[in-house]
Amino acid sequence: MQRLNFRWLARFALGMLLVLGLLSAWQWSTSLVRTIESVALQETRTYRVFNPHSEGRIVYSLDGSTLRNSLAPAVVFSVAAVLQGDEPPKIIAVFSNVNRDRDFRPATSAPTYWRPRIVGRSSAFDTFLMRELVPLIEGHRVSDKRRYILGHSLSGLYALDLATRFPGQFAGVFAFAPTFSQDTTIDGRLPIACNADTVLYANWGLESARDTEVFAATATRWKADRRCQQRPPLTPRHYGSLHQIVMLTGQLHAAFLLFN
Repeated sequence: MQRLNFRWLARFALGMLLVLGLLSAWQWSTSLVRTIESVALQETRTYRVFNPHSEGRIVYSLDGSTLRNSLAPAVVFSVAAVLQGDEPPKIIAVFSNVNRDRDFRPATSAPTYWRPRIVGRSSAFDTFLMRELVPLIEGHRVSDKRRYILGHSLSGLYALDLATRFPGQFAGVFAFAPTFSQDTTIDGRLPIACNADTVLYANWGLESARDTEVFAATATRWKADRRCQQRPPLTPRHYGSLHQIVMLTGQLHAAFLLFN
């Protein structure tokens, strides 16, 4: 009996992997790669569009040059949409490549003592994203109630910080293992993003002891702020997920929140 169950489970797992592989191949083959001449960044930037003909939700995925932050959410969110009988979201995977520090760090930051102080220009990326790319993708359609953004690690920190500069402009902000230790001043700004119509989400997994301490303290202060009482941020810990892949479990959780 146990041997039979094992065979059934093995076949089921192989079948699921095959389905996911075929779905991934289809998502990749039907996606579109586009470029935009950015005045704010003074360069050409690339992005990939999954489900390009969708008229439903729009998800901006930062660090979209990696499969974990482009193809993975496209597959996860599309499957979740089908299971819910909803339209798959349009995924805008924004490429960063070697520009992460420049894109996602402010000109001044206050990292913890063990972090390097690296200067960026996230204000220029703000303008690129909100004033150039979003209008290009969405046109004149008012869709802030159906607009989402996600990021991992440094880009997760940026996504949350962006929500404090553009409160209420996103229906959901999903930050996977945001490195709060990169800017210890963010805990004073995070409550600005709290909005009854916005899902604020920051998960964390297997981090260093120092990063875990900073995350826990920041999350506690964030949720305790009176401005966040109507709709508290969600800060689940995904035990067993390494920092490098915690966005995968976070995407599953985000998909549930997206369609429920």
